[in-house]
Amino acid sequence: MEGTPIHVVSADGALRRALVARLERAPELREHAAGDLDFANIQPGDVVVSTPADCPPERAHELTRAGAAVIILAAIPRPEERERYERAGAAAYIPMLIDGIDLVRAIGQSLARARVPDHRCRSA
Repeated sequence: MEGTPIHVVSADGALRRALVARLERAPELREHAAGDLDFANIQPGDVVVSTPADCPPERAHELTRAGAAVIILAAIPRPEERERYERAGAAAYIPMLIDGIDLVRAIGQSLARARVPDHRCRSA
């Protein structure tokens, strides 16, 4: 697969299939989306789309520390939950609207950030 993988991680098979189908309808994301039951295949630079039920803030923190961009889809967005995910480093915490533009926009922003080279000074 060329480009950055987008992992849709959910134990809910119907939700996972619906999200992957939605991403496949977006021309710029079509070849990059895959449904996963767990987080085993996540690599640095990948994008993860999940839910609070499948990816609690602690898991989101682990994934972001490992270099993945995490997008959380909340069935009922809550301000205190949003704050917990933001502190965990999630790239986005958005309403779970499968056909909404927010999901594709959040993924696009995460992909753009992944393509920007890191210019911070590093020592050998």
